[in-house]
Amino acid sequence: MRIALLGGTGNLGMGLAVRFAQIGYEVIVGSRKFEKAQERAVKYNEVLKKLGGNSRVIGLQNEDAAKKADVSVFTIPWRHAFSTAERLKDLLTDKIVVSPLVPMERMGDFFIYAPPPEGSAAEKLAEILKKSRIVSAFHNIPAARFAKFDEKFELDVAVCGDDEEAKKVVIGLINQIEGLRALDAGSLAVSRMVESITPLLINLAIKSGSKDLGVRFV
Repeated sequence: MRIALLGGTGNLGMGLAVRFAQIGYEVIVGSRKFEKAQERAVKYNEVLKKLGGNSRVIGLQNEDAAKKADVSVFTIPWRHAFSTAERLKDLLTDKIVVSPLVPMERMGDFFIYAPPPEGSAAEKLAEILKKSRIVSAFHNIPAARFAKFDEKFELDVAVCGDDEEAKKVVIGLINQIEGLRALDAGSLAVSRMVESITPLLINLAIKSGSKDLGVRFV
């Protein structure tokens, strides 16, 4: 299976790329610029080598990454994700697309959830990518911590989607990552609640002086 991390040059993209490659998947890092994707792929492969893994990451422009992948994760800043989806929608037909997108706005010293009219970022993505199999996941992962490979964690990942088979595939992928537990949260509409947890976590971290908060359901 080939997994593309579209816009996968940030912390979440790095954390997922290295971990999926460690498991044995072919990983494609996508970017608007081929050179940037190549640079990040080299960096991720260097990390893999230090961790004792093989070089399994390649870098391509987002269009080529989407074309080659079986599963694509939108690790793109949410403000740019929907325009990117419009450009890539024909390349993502019948493919699984994962949305970790969280639309939020800063209000002074705190953050609020700012969903689009569709109800959630995942539902807006589904409206654009009508022929794709949309699943939402990875919203509440502390990205900076996730990009540190000496970190130990036990975190839950709520997974939402209306395509049950696609959701099972994503849950299976998540459960192979050490320290993560995937939980089926229901239909894609539930993404509204899951996405809104992220600004709450950020606000809690700001007020308490904590860092990189995640979620574990007990």
